Amino acid sequence: MTRPRSLQHRTARASVRRRPAFTATVFAAVAGTVLAAAATTAPTATAAEPARSVPVINGDFTEPSFTASGSGDKLRGWTVQYPYRLLPADAAHPDNLPALLLRNKRATDQSVSQRLRGVRTGAKVTITFDDNTGACTGAQLANGQPYTLQGSGGPQQKITTDPGSTDWHRGRTYTFTAGENEPLITFASTQTTGRWECGPLIAKVRATHVPPLVDKTVPKNRLPAPEAFEGNNRIDTRTAADHCASARNNCTYTVDSTYSYTYYDKARIIGETYLNCTRNTVEHDRPVRFTGRSQDNLSQQAGIDRLPNLKDNLNQQFETGVTKSSSEPWRWTTTADRKIHEIIEAGEASWIEAQPGRQRTDGWFTSDTDDPDKQIRLYVVADGPSPLVPDRIYQRTGPMTSAEQQRCRSDRPTAPTPVDADAPASATDRDD
Repeated sequence: MTRPRSLQHRTARASVRRRPAFTATVFAAVAGTVLAAAATTAPTATAAEPARSVPVINGDFTEPSFTASGSGDKLRGWTVQYPYRLLPADAAHPDNLPALLLRNKRATDQSVSQRLRGVRTGAKVTITFDDNTGACTGAQLANGQPYTLQGSGGPQQKITTDPGSTDWHRGRTYTFTAGENEPLITFASTQTTGRWECGPLIAKVRATHVPPLVDKTVPKNRLPAPEAFEGNNRIDTRTAADHCASARNNCTYTVDSTYSYTYYDKARIIGETYLNCTRNTVEHDRPVRFTGRSQDNLSQQAGIDRLPNLKDNLNQQFETGVTKSSSEPWRWTTTADRKIHEIIEAGEASWIEAQPGRQRTDGWFTSDTDDPDKQIRLYVVADGPSPLVPDRIYQRTGPMTSAEQQRCRSDRPTAPTPVDADAPASATDRDD
């Protein structure tokens, strides 16, 4: 319950002094918990970072090594039905790079796609690349070759190679706002007629992104949903968690420092409220104990309780990654014992509030493999007591509520009055 009185002190043994009451805008009562005003306790979004590069796996289409020009071997890092690549000598790219033909002679799917790893929902992503018209003659060369490029959450951009030209168009760009973590970018030819060798060529794919704002308003009991990927495909989070947990070194947890932070949680009342119904000031030492615990999105959103299990490999991988990042071990639970010397004026109430220091850790488990198409990635967020931010303890005093005042004014409870107990005393009366 909120008491309209000033904060008396933050430490365990500071003396209490009477001050004018705060207004209701500073502290508000919600379901019995005292919440500090948003300006002082609520975490807020921070400014976005400048643009930074995004690793595009095999963006030059050089892997695997060529067996021949037009090699149909699986294209490392990309999802494509039939990768038809041209050797640098055949592609004639100014940087002596290979090129990928978007047309497909073995399937109707003429697309090539890849997830941009490390990119967050809401990021502003820019893709740059070069294109050309491959093995076309006549009207198909004169009109250019059409294709599209789309990123998850962004519009589909229609592009045509330079009509009538066999030169490379350098530095085409496409910008979109990511609609999911690890957004998928997809190039796809829209040419459906003519020789399959005639189609758009692409080369030198690069990417940058401007990370989104860090949203620090997400409460610890409603963390973002976990996500899991294998290569460019989404997979079930339990499958990914089980894979990481099946062996001690199967996965590594890496903290994303951009989206990890410490903060103060909302204040809460701990222990009882002491009512001084006497006519005198009361002083005494009050022992106070409060506890804290961690929460994680695997447990909250997917019912996977591996992370807090100290004997689970997933737990060991997580704790190793967090300690490496902050040099401090992760705290799954905490218990704090304090002794507070209370001074309560006559007719006032006294109570204790705790504002725990918390730590939000955001990052990815990645499986131990050199094959990007087989790499498993599991997105996990945890929130727990922070060893980096000291807890705050408040002793608060203030006027009693009307109900408490009535209780203090109530008669002293006694047994029912016996017969004649209210008659005057008599000299002859005696206790038989």
